[in-house]
Amino acid sequence: MSEEITLQPEIQTDIQNPKPEVRVGVFVCDCGNKIARVVDTQALCQRVAELPEVVYTTRAPYPCSKDGLERMSQNIRDQDLTRVLVAGCSPRLMRDRFRQIGQSLGLARSFVNMANIREQCAYVHPNDQFAAFEKSAALIEMGVAQLVTVSAETPRVGRVVKAALVIGSDLPGLTVATNLADSGFRVVLVEHGGEIGENIPNDLLTKTQHQLVEKGKAVLQHAIIDTLFKARLTEVSGHPGDFEVRIQQGDQITTYGVGAIIVANAARLKSLGDGQWFDRQRVKTQAEFEGELDDATEPGNWLTLNDIVMILCAEKSQLERCSRICCNIGIRQAIRAKQLNPNANVTVLFRELYLGGIGESYEAEFMQARELGVTFFRYRRDRPPVIGSQMVDIIDTLTGEPVRIPFDRVVMTMPLIPQANTHTLAAILGLPLDDDGFLAEPRVRLRPGGYAEPGIHVLGSSQQPADTDEALFQAYLTSSRVMRFLRQDSITVETPVAKIDATLCSGCGNCPQVCPVSAIKLEKRDGVLSLSQVDELRCFGCGNCVVVCPTKAITLPGWDDAVIPAQISAALQSRSFPPGAPKIIALACEWSAYAAADVAGAHHLSYPANVRIIRTNCSARFDPYHILWAFINGADGVFLGACPPGECHYGTGNLYAQERVEKLKTELAAHGVDPRRLHLEFLTVDEGAKFAQAMKDFIEEVQTDIPGR
Repeated sequence: MSEEITLQPEIQTDIQNPKPEVRVGVFVCDCGNKIARVVDTQALCQRVAELPEVVYTTRAPYPCSKDGLERMSQNIRDQDLTRVLVAGCSPRLMRDRFRQIGQSLGLARSFVNMANIREQCAYVHPNDQFAAFEKSAALIEMGVAQLVTVSAETPRVGRVVKAALVIGSDLPGLTVATNLADSGFRVVLVEHGGEIGENIPNDLLTKTQHQLVEKGKAVLQHAIIDTLFKARLTEVSGHPGDFEVRIQQGDQITTYGVGAIIVANAARLKSLGDGQWFDRQRVKTQAEFEGELDDATEPGNWLTLNDIVMILCAEKSQLERCSRICCNIGIRQAIRAKQLNPNANVTVLFRELYLGGIGESYEAEFMQARELGVTFFRYRRDRPPVIGSQMVDIIDTLTGEPVRIPFDRVVMTMPLIPQANTHTLAAILGLPLDDDGFLAEPRVRLRPGGYAEPGIHVLGSSQQPADTDEALFQAYLTSSRVMRFLRQDSITVETPVAKIDATLCSGCGNCPQVCPVSAIKLEKRDGVLSLSQVDELRCFGCGNCVVVCPTKAITLPGWDDAVIPAQISAALQSRSFPPGAPKIIALACEWSAYAAADVAGAHHLSYPANVRIIRTNCSARFDPYHILWAFINGADGVFLGACPPGECHYGTGNLYAQERVEKLKTELAAHGVDPRRLHLEFLTVDEGAKFAQAMKDFIEEVQTDIPGR
């Protein structure tokens, strides 16, 4: 049974005056008895009713149930509520359900939110009901402060052009092109060379040649595939679903409208070059040796090669990066050489053997090579083989003794490296590059699900060396993803995106430099590049641009410079902190530290009750001004929780946060503030125990080791 509190007429707005613009209703959840057995939810409603912005409070066993949602809908209508706060479990669990109810009644998504009094209060302070109650009241005060200051999030809608651009004509690219065209989507295929697969080192994989020829014919004959040879991408504008691309072919530039872009450039083999001291007539690359094997159509045509030495990972760069296909190709070549000349001595020198891939054929080929008499000999990483005039010298890894192997032919494995135009493509498409220069697809693991598809896909050896089976698997997967995306009539983005006040923007150019998805560009104002513009369908709201803007011209609904300080002020001005305990503000990335706090709560891992956690969308939004605001308003310590390096859901937001924290600590020390009062902790989503312990350690240090806090 629910219990309600409605403010008495004498303390409501005078009847002669219009209703206040902001009318907040607070719905407190008993969660059966999980919250109510620790926190007096009826008393909590009475406490919350004292807040000036709150016009209605109620408690219920399960507001998220079907009956609970119906009662909530009726209450919102009856009380004419413009903001709704549900105090219950984690917003990660039920917030979207409550927001759907709000949207059905005409409320903006951002006008419905949750305060987590279960995982952060009832679960972690079960033996201290007073502390759990006071902390619950504080979290609701912070939630109300957030709702009062937050601006409405307006959904953005964009069209989807039923066409795609495919860059590169290797087997995965051709596969995607034919799959899309067979499904009715027009395809523009751009090839830098003069024919299908010209830039592909397909002489390494003879079986790929046949598939490449068949797919190439299908592409060239398809009615809705435009194949452009000796062409290159020069410019991309627009956003996912509605790109405008410019293709240069000779002196002519043609503009196409496409909804998605697929990059399928094959990697190329690094050249051995002619500057080596050894005899290039007797020392060949794996690709050159493949050509020799192809010329030997019959055993009688085979070159007189009795001693063949194959060196895997023969190039220094392969010490750090595996090309993933060289070992399998080398084993196949060894098998073919033995089949052409059973009496030949074939020795494979390897540091590590990579037999990965789809299926079990790779291990079977290794066993076949062993049965044919191919010798496999491991060499030491720090003592690679040395090629002489007649012998290859290595060190036996077991005995440490030198071994000399005669040769008629040495076959050296060279690494696969990106195509020469990869850096240009990365700049045009706004794609990141890894340390080896390969492209990285902009889909980051577990990125927030409410943003528009990036519309740009990278597959095959454009992103890393891949064998034929793996590359084809990626091609079919990408085809499905692109078709599902293009079949939409429109795309809708409901997550908050950055907004720029043109009257405040100085055109400094900071924001385009830190945007991880190139959603911000400088536009001309009065003939000068001096105004930043945000592509709302590309932006996914990390907030990095908001922090770097020197004039504070950029806002991010839900996470702007009004909302976060308002929550900090509400937390620190609350009377709910335990007497004598240090006041701790925690800014927690919702994809790492906040989730870890949820896990700590779910496992009932206690930590001190004097922590007030403020959820942020990303650690990129950790603003030094907000941290200083917390200290100015009485915080004894500020705890920051971010994703570990390399795991940020928005790319590199955590690295920016780390750099800013280090600089701020230096500034704090210079102004007489102990930098230990500010702490950054890297946490993953499942590290609840680490979160609880980190909180205990930080509070203990603030409380006992820092004088004058």
